[in-house]
Amino acid sequence: MLEGGPILDTPITEEDLDFIDAMLEKYVNDEAIFTVSELDGFLTAIVSSPDMIMPSEWLPEIWGGEEKSPEWESDEEAMRFIRLVMGMLNDNATTLVERPADFQALFLMDVEDDKPVKIVTLWCCGYMRGMSMRWQSWQDLPPAVEENLGRIVLFGSVAVADVLEQLPLEIIDEESEKIEPAVRAIHGYWLAQRAHLAPPGHFDTPVPGEKVVPFVRSQPKIGPNQPCPCGSGKKYKKCCGAP
Repeated sequence: MLEGGPILDTPITEEDLDFIDAMLEKYVNDEAIFTVSELDGFLTAIVSSPDMIMPSEWLPEIWGGEEKSPEWESDEEAMRFIRLVMGMLNDNATTLVERPADFQALFLMDVEDDKPVKIVTLWCCGYMRGMSMRWQSWQDLPPAVEENLGRIVLFGSVAVADVLEQLPLEIIDEESEKIEPAVRAIHGYWLAQRAHLAPPGHFDTPVPGEKVVPFVRSQPKIGPNQPCPCGSGKKYKKCCGAP
């Protein structure tokens, strides 16, 4: 898997998303992520993970493992894809940390009876795929976090697909509208457990009734000019350690 190259510092455009989608379709296999929506869910789970996951681990998972990584047509094609995917991840991470209310998932849209319909299942499947990379760390959650996660599992798990089919359409619509708020809450919970990565003052006002588990540092303190351990390629003070 190729890594490196310039990190994208500008917002992801529709043209960028079209390129990513084209690459996912071009190099698809039975175990690969195959839409931008699913990829966005996957990346959102990566930046929301209880444990830091390095790009060298999660990038191959896009294709179902290192052994299934594409034989790229050119280095330029590979580097552009990686750079844009890192840009998607950075956009999600920055928004969820600095402006969580602005976070929006890249759900697919369809039209039924001349009305737009939001399709959330692929995004939720991608999120659960990202969770699976640290599945054990997502266990034993507080009830409020478990409830929020359940909204994603409802749409993203094959195990509860039968339950979803039996729900009235109005209930499905109501639950799908709760996914983005749930994602924000889950990210906020795990960010609280990694308090050294949060902006100053981020946790001055705790959520009423929510138990906050004290953070225990498992790694040496990161210097402001050191590369950020999230793998973005930026300095820590310009990325996860930004004030």
